[in-house]
Amino acid sequence: MFRGAGFTKSHATWSSQGQTMTGTISLPDGAGPFPVVIVNHGFIPANRYWIGQDSGIFGDPMASHGFIAIAPNYPGYSGSGQLDPVYPAIIAEAVADMDLINSLPSLPQADPGRIALIGHSNGGGVSLLLAVIEPRVRALALFAPVSSDMADNARKWWTDARRGAVPPPDAAAEIYKHISPRNYFSTTSPPTLFLQGTLDQDIPAAWTNATLQALQDKGVEASVTWYPGAQHDMIGADLADADARAEAWIRRHVG
Repeated sequence: MFRGAGFTKSHATWSSQGQTMTGTISLPDGAGPFPVVIVNHGFIPANRYWIGQDSGIFGDPMASHGFIAIAPNYPGYSGSGQLDPVYPAIIAEAVADMDLINSLPSLPQADPGRIALIGHSNGGGVSLLLAVIEPRVRALALFAPVSSDMADNARKWWTDARRGAVPPPDAAAEIYKHISPRNYFSTTSPPTLFLQGTLDQDIPAAWTNATLQALQDKGVEASVTWYPGAQHDMIGADLADADARAEAWIRRHVG
C-alpha cells in the first residue's frame, strides 16, 4: 500500500469461521519479533468505509516505533467475508479479531505473547469484548469507547441488521447481560486506558466513567485522560497527545 517512516503498510488476510477476512498490516523494518497492536475502528457504514479509515491514525505511529499494527476490515467490509448472521455485528467483529490473534504465530515477525488492542468508539466495544474472552490480550487503549453494557449501545444505535438474531434490549434483558463485557470484568482483565474529549457528541462521559469504575472495582489498573473541548474524533495536538499516551501505556504493559 505505502511506505511509512520505518514501516511498510500492506494488505493482509486471515481466516475466520471459514471466511476470508481482510485488513491492513503496518510492519516495522527489521526481523522482529515485534509486539502486536490490533486497531479496531469505529462504526462507519460499509458503503462509506475506505481501507485504513479510523485506524491508521492510531496504528501507524505505533508501527513507526516498533509495533506491528494490524487493522481489521470488519465482516462485510472491503472484502472481508460475512460471519454468522445470528451474531450482533459487534460480536462478529470480536470473533474475527479472535481468529486474527490465533493466526499471529504464522507471522514470523510477530511476538504472539505481546498483544495489545486499540479501539475507537465501536472498536472500543470490540476490544472490551476481546479483553474478557482472550487471555493473550495484555493491554487496552480505548479512544471514546462505546458502553461496556451492550443494552446502552443497542438502545442508541443498533438497527435490526446490527442486532442479528438478538431481540431489542427491553425484550431480552438477560441476553444483553450475557453479552456485556462489564459483567465479566475480573482481576485478570488487562490494564485499560481511556482517552476521550469532554465535548464528545457520541459517547456520554457517564458510559466511560461506568466502565472505568467497573474495572477499578475489580482491582484492574485503569485510568482516563480527558481532553477539554475535544469531540468524538480527536484531531491535531489532542490526537497526537492521545496517541503518545496510548503507546506509552501499551509499551509499559506489553513491552
